[in-house]
Amino acid sequence: MNQKKHVLMLGVRIVLVFLAAFSILVFTVYVVFSKNFQSMLTDYTMQLIGSMVDQGVISVENELNSSKEALEDFAGSFEVPSDIEQIEFPENFNASNMLRLVYVSERGTVSSDGRELDVRERQDIRKAYTGESCLYGPYFNEEKEYVMCYSAPVYKNGRVAGVLSMEKDGYYFSNLIKNLTYANTGESYIINAEGTDIAVSNQDHISWVNDCYNARLVLREEEDAEARSVMELEEKGLSGESGVGTYYWDDGLCYLAYAPIPSVHWVLLAGIREEELISMMKSTFITSLAEGPILQMCLIVFFIMMSLISYWIISSAKKNAAIHQKLNIIANYDTLTGTKNRNSYHTAIDTFDGQSYHSFGCIYTDVNGLHEINNRLGHQAGDLMLETVADKLVEAFQKGEVYRIGGDEFVVLCQDMEKQDVYDYINQVRQDLMLKGYEISIGVEWRDKEIDIKSMVTLAEKAMQRDKEHFYKENGKERQMRTLNQAIEQMVLEKQDADTFLSVLSPEFKGVYFVDLASDTIRHLFIPSYFEEMLKESGDKFSKAMVLYAEQIVKPEFRKDFIEFCDYQNLEIQLNSSSSTEYSYQRMDGSWLTLRILKFKNYKPQTQETLWIFEVNDNENTM
Repeated sequence: MNQKKHVLMLGVRIVLVFLAAFSILVFTVYVVFSKNFQSMLTDYTMQLIGSMVDQGVISVENELNSSKEALEDFAGSFEVPSDIEQIEFPENFNASNMLRLVYVSERGTVSSDGRELDVRERQDIRKAYTGESCLYGPYFNEEKEYVMCYSAPVYKNGRVAGVLSMEKDGYYFSNLIKNLTYANTGESYIINAEGTDIAVSNQDHISWVNDCYNARLVLREEEDAEARSVMELEEKGLSGESGVGTYYWDDGLCYLAYAPIPSVHWVLLAGIREEELISMMKSTFITSLAEGPILQMCLIVFFIMMSLISYWIISSAKKNAAIHQKLNIIANYDTLTGTKNRNSYHTAIDTFDGQSYHSFGCIYTDVNGLHEINNRLGHQAGDLMLETVADKLVEAFQKGEVYRIGGDEFVVLCQDMEKQDVYDYINQVRQDLMLKGYEISIGVEWRDKEIDIKSMVTLAEKAMQRDKEHFYKENGKERQMRTLNQAIEQMVLEKQDADTFLSVLSPEFKGVYFVDLASDTIRHLFIPSYFEEMLKESGDKFSKAMVLYAEQIVKPEFRKDFIEFCDYQNLEIQLNSSSSTEYSYQRMDGSWLTLRILKFKNYKPQTQETLWIFEVNDNENTM
């Protein structure tokens, strides 16, 4: 009996020792591994958040720069009327999230939406009058709108005549960063140079923006530990630093990544609460320990969890690599053309080693007429032009690197290519583009010794400038206008619904033509068949066709006055005294028409382009 009791007690002791050893093992593994796991998870999470912040900075910079460049392009072509009340804003200029366009001059302010508010003393307006484009906001204006202002000077006769300002929805920056969040408690926000919150990713905290929360102002009124910990990190970002830190908020520790937005002296910050990181670690680890009642099962589960964690880490690393790859593409490649961008170009220049190549070529190209195409056909047509040029360069120089370094400028770096091949390829690119109606200016520099890339780029650019000057001197403007005219006609006659267009136009108009008085040539938007025959008979001379029209169509009692009205010399005198003139007459079939002739945009001594509109009078619709 005592022997059995002794064996039983021994078994109990072994079990207790085993359980104690197991408990110590589990506790030791838990303490050691949980700390390491938490540290690893924290470091990895903040690296990921830092990458997200960098991506957010790029998104905000792209919005600021693209809106500013679009407004500068528009301001460069904006025509200032003599009377400010005659300003008409184009309907086709429509930037994303735009509220209105505002033109400011010394005589007052005109808004595209009719808003009457004098903004001449606004900071960005005064600065733009000095000739510098600038940004202002976002801020709450007098009408309690939250707006971001982009302002650019408008020149007339070589001086600043006024300022063109584009006001956009300031809350759009919150939309840009709304996806920059992590887990459940993570969020991001932007502060301006004064430390005021101007955008938040979480719409539940939009009051931070509406109430203009500012940690500096809070500390001026009363010492606050939470506000001070936030302000210290924000100050680092405002001083131009990027990094990760911690601060206290709602009685908890938070991790915060920050990076400056340099062009506007803003800072983007994103973070997550510590308790969520710890909760993620504990739930994963405790679950793994509870999988089995014995040490062997615990160890099996432990190794399984280690495998899962390793898989999670590897998977997360792959996702992080994908994010970095996307960020690399955003940072180093042009989103429109797919070529390398200006950042990649400067990196290539700064790290260039001329001794690594037997020969080296540099091609500097500039796209001719981009500004005119953007103004006349829209930015979509201009983008298509740039994409076509980039595709041809990439196709021709597969062994080289193509960079888009400006709005319409490309640089091709050719490693170890023969000189003749470089010239042959770029000349073929020029020929291919000419067939598509596009023109480029080219500068080439090739060397097989004393390879200094910076001097080569400078010489190639100068050669391109000479080529560009020669192009515009010889035939650049004429060829651009011809290409644009053909493109406009093709858009009207082919790309639009011609049947619908004619059915709407023909009841009210009998003919619409662009006529160059200097060359006696015509571009038509709407032409009846009988007048087309008259043009053929007159050898495409519009003045002769009009005489035939008067003899065949106009009633005799109006014929003499009609011919005199259409005489180019008389017409030029009338148009010089007025921007338009008109004459009403009766046709042989009894219908009444009014011929209105207006100066067109390019009316000048070399190209006296006019718009001739034959319009039905007294609601007469018979041909």
